[in-house]
Amino acid sequence: MAAWYQTLFDDRYLRFYPELFDLDSARHEAEFIDRALALPTNASVLDLGCGFGRHSVPLAAMGYRITGLDASLPMLNAASKLAAEHGVGVNWIERDMRELTGLGPFDACVCLYTVFGYFDDATNEAILRAVHDVLIPNAPFLIDVSNPLAFVARQPSETWREGPFGLRLERSVYDGVSGRVIADRLLVTPDGKREELPQSSVRLYTPSELRRLLERAGLAVEAAYGALDDVPLDPLRSPRIVYLARRRARQERT
Repeated sequence: MAAWYQTLFDDRYLRFYPELFDLDSARHEAEFIDRALALPTNASVLDLGCGFGRHSVPLAAMGYRITGLDASLPMLNAASKLAAEHGVGVNWIERDMRELTGLGPFDACVCLYTVFGYFDDATNEAILRAVHDVLIPNAPFLIDVSNPLAFVARQPSETWREGPFGLRLERSVYDGVSGRVIADRLLVTPDGKREELPQSSVRLYTPSELRRLLERAGLAVEAAYGALDDVPLDPLRSPRIVYLARRRARQERT
């Protein structure tokens, strides 16, 4: 049986989250990413788990040489269309993030909107080590994930929302023992059809846990934010954890 992350990210997912197409918001976040990375024009950047390219495309428009990597072909097809609409070139790669061997080296890497944490702890840490290995020395790595400490305060989480494709129900439960958030999604279309999306299970790391993982992988944390914006991280209240880390030499790993 296919894992949830192999079946969730298709056209249904894009219909369920039409707010992802708010490209003004994506451009604002890309401007923050540009400031955080502080790289020269034409630097090579890996967008790990790029989805349909909502950040890859504006970053490419800024002059970065972007490689967008994702395991979902439907997402990459949408990404290619988005890039063509905006007249930018991106190197799209259909590949699992666990398979980075042979890529790079890159001047930077970004991993955005909680695409980190799909696997078990050992595999998640191995991904960070692989990120280290595809970066040039001292290259920045920007990682953005949901903050479980803020998430717990909103439990239980059940949200109904209306959208252009129908009525959406999202129900999420945080398991404090496993550290994973389990989410169910249901889309009821205007004609009454019910579309249940595959249940997802994502490991959410606390700020201290994520920092330790990064440090063990040889990625030294330099700054922390509470969003893809210039707002400081409040460990208990910020909805997101955004760490700017930097690749250390291999022998400096802990």
